[in-house]
Amino acid sequence: MLRNQNETNELFDGWARTYDKDLKNASGPLFGYDHSIAQAAQMTEVGENEKMLDIGIGTGTFAALISGENAEVWGVDPSSQMLDQCKVKHPDYHLRQGTFTETTITNEQFNHVISSFCFHEVSPKERDKALLEMLRLLKPGGKFLLLDIMFVSEAAQKDSREKIGKYWDETEDYPQVAQLDVMIRQTGFTNIRWTNTAPYHWAVTGRKKK
Repeated sequence: MLRNQNETNELFDGWARTYDKDLKNASGPLFGYDHSIAQAAQMTEVGENEKMLDIGIGTGTFAALISGENAEVWGVDPSSQMLDQCKVKHPDYHLRQGTFTETTITNEQFNHVISSFCFHEVSPKERDKALLEMLRLLKPGGKFLLLDIMFVSEAAQKDSREKIGKYWDETEDYPQVAQLDVMIRQTGFTNIRWTNTAPYHWAVTGRKKK
């Protein structure tokens, strides 16, 4: 059974203090985490004094890899404990509690909206809403970068589930590349580019029309 939002918040609140350490030796669907965030960070470039938003910022690791010198970094996360850890590491970040579909940001737009290993936590019924939220938050011509556990097809997911075995998380519903690609294009993004960053991870970039 899939987790609800409260259960997800409790999971990450309890994980916040050891999250960075635990992912150094990630297993199961998260295997290859370090390689994925490093490779995905090369897929976009944040210029000096540009504004960047990380949805599901966690402890700030991915945002720190991407943010350029003097970039203005904002972050949203549903876990208050994750945000507390991020504040310690990155006291200059603008942080607030929120979700992928309800970021609580109303009067700001960004040159870049990024997210890593968060989108799969969005209910499948609300993923179109999450994409529309990214679109709303981007300036015209702005870029997004989405990195997550994904599978190219249902058959690929089935094979991976068998390979991962007991480390497969039955409380998750992972996106499939083909379906998400259609949703991204229908939302109105252009210049879509996909990259397979690890056995179970894909990154996708795109741009909001000017």
